[in-house]
Amino acid sequence: MTAAVERIKSEIRSLPKDELDDLLRDIQSEYVLPAVDEDERSVEAAWDEEINRRAQEVMDGTVELISGEESDRRMDALFAKHGLQRKRVA
Repeated sequence: MTAAVERIKSEIRSLPKDELDDLLRDIQSEYVLPAVDEDERSVEAAWDEEINRRAQEVMDGTVELISGEESDRRMDALFAKHGLQRKRVA
């Protein structure tokens, strides 16, 4: 991406939440996303299949479920292992 686009992205990330919400609504009302191409459809179909498979595993009781807190602990440990710190979203 160009330096201008990177600068704009940086500025957008620094907006307060209410201003960001307003900006995104404005963009959404003025811009129509291009149609989804066949490659994207096949990727979405593959993800739908994966989601259905995982949901079935949960319903069948064949996977171990963990709490959100345990998931956070594991993610924090994984990031720390690579010398990174996770950004927390409120």
